Amino acid sequence: GAPWNLHDSPRFPHRGLMIDLSRHFQPLASIRSIIDSLAYAKLNVLHMHMSDEQSFPMESKTYPKLWDAAFSEQERYTQADLASVVEYARLRGVRAMIEFDVPGHAKAMCKGYPEVCTACTSQRGSTLPLNPSRNATFQLMASLLTEVTGGSASTVGDPKGLFPGNMILLGGDEV
Repeated sequence: GAPWNLHDSPRFPHRGLMIDLSRHFQPLASIRSIIDSLAYAKLNVLHMHMSDEQSFPMESKTYPKLWDAAFSEQERYTQADLASVVEYARLRGVRAMIEFDVPGHAKAMCKGYPEVCTACTSQRGSTLPLNPSRNATFQLMASLLTEVTGGSASTVGDPKGLFPGNMILLGGDEV
């Protein structure tokens, strides 16, 4: 044997890369290529920023008008697309996590469901944020989170949703 020992382990358990799919649509082949590169670089998390002011490219079965805010009909991710990306990542030791940038940066959600947004506008004319005084806002968010996790807070760890790790990122800024 060799006269030395190598110890190679990551310093941090969460080593990830964010891709901004709301502002920059990526074809599935590109996302898979990114996942391949993450595994080579010993990164283990793909953070998928799915909603912002510019678009909402993800299919929602309970709120189908959300993806009316996609850049085009060709620049959308079906739930089957996302399930395939999550599984592709899992097979390579990468956890795919989704982010919905809320309650600020909600302009894309407002396109299909204006009732969940406030009348506040920024100097650029962007509608901000989601309206916390309406039940419709909480119903939409609860439904969307249930779609991606497969359950409620009482079923954490139950791998039924699109993103079975039940780890969801929420923006929480600029409110």
